[in-house]
Amino acid sequence: MIWRRKGATSAVSEVSASGADAETLDPETQPPETSDAPAPDAPAPDAPAPDAVVLDELSRAFGDDLREAASRQTISIGGDDDLPDAVYLDEEVDDAAAVGAPVFIDDDGSNDAVLPKDAKSPGIEPRLRQRRIGVRRAASRKRLWWAAIVALVVVVVVGVLAALGSSWFAVDQVTVSGAVYTDAAQLDEIVQDLRGTPVLLVDSAEVEAQLESIPWVESARVTTSFPDGASIEIRERTPVVAVLGSDGRSRVLDADGRVLAIIDGQPVALVWIAGPDSLDLVPGDFAPVGYSSAASLVTKLTPNIRGRVESMLVTADGSDLVMTLTSPAGPIEVRFGSPVGDNAQIEKLVRLERKLDDIGDDPVSVIDVSTSEVTVR
Repeated sequence: MIWRRKGATSAVSEVSASGADAETLDPETQPPETSDAPAPDAPAPDAPAPDAVVLDELSRAFGDDLREAASRQTISIGGDDDLPDAVYLDEEVDDAAAVGAPVFIDDDGSNDAVLPKDAKSPGIEPRLRQRRIGVRRAASRKRLWWAAIVALVVVVVVGVLAALGSSWFAVDQVTVSGAVYTDAAQLDEIVQDLRGTPVLLVDSAEVEAQLESIPWVESARVTTSFPDGASIEIRERTPVVAVLGSDGRSRVLDADGRVLAIIDGQPVALVWIAGPDSLDLVPGDFAPVGYSSAASLVTKLTPNIRGRVESMLVTADGSDLVMTLTSPAGPIEVRFGSPVGDNAQIEKLVRLERKLDDIGDDPVSVIDVSTSEVTVR
């Protein structure tokens, strides 16, 4: 887009280009010379400027329209352009308004610009005003179009989510794996609560937490599948020791000291733990540190020692533990000291293993591995 501003001088030049030349004017139209004219080298103070003289001559030759054209400011807009740049045009109009001159807008190069509104105040040519209105309307239509697209997308997404969250996609088929000793009644209650829940609304973390609250369940994993499926994978805890309770029944503990079940009698497959204190715990509770440390120690026994363990005697606070082993020469009392701490357990078991290898079948009644100096009696 090309912008050019024309002042009085440019107006004169356009007239000259059309064939009018000041030198070819009719002599009769030139002002007569008078004898009292001032000397050329001493012009009168009020004498008009040369451009004004030429303008007066052209005015007498072509009328007052030439003076009006020269006094107005014209902003030309290339006719090949689609729309004018309103920012630059506003600058041109502001400049013209600052000097108080009318502004004419010529967008086709025909120099037939029309003074907007009136010749005394600057304004915007009507065709340009229409173009600006058209640009604003096009921008508004574009914004409305994008707003409609966004609204349609939102409606579709909400509709899809509403459909997926309805009873059409509720959990109906639930598969459970890994449950052997897990309480069947507690497990079935959780499964029934899961059925009928929309697949998208199933809180897997919450269901897993409910399953892991069952004493036998160590970890659980819940997954869903469209349109109506859910699966539960359970990993159960491993029983390690049994402890006599205050009611005369045995508490089955895992390696963490958690009570898995309460049974009658003494299970032969588990290490029996006795102590000066009796337990009064229910399934899901955790035993005191002495019992839980003893249960953890059992998981670290080598096959050679594990097969010879007859029983353990431990205090509830874990300050002392005595292990009884079987041997051809008779029972061996192993004084272990405090069983608390994994590193301490491993160090003491290493000492015990070495000492058992050293003594072989020799008759020994006591092995003390509570310190680095192992003693035998």
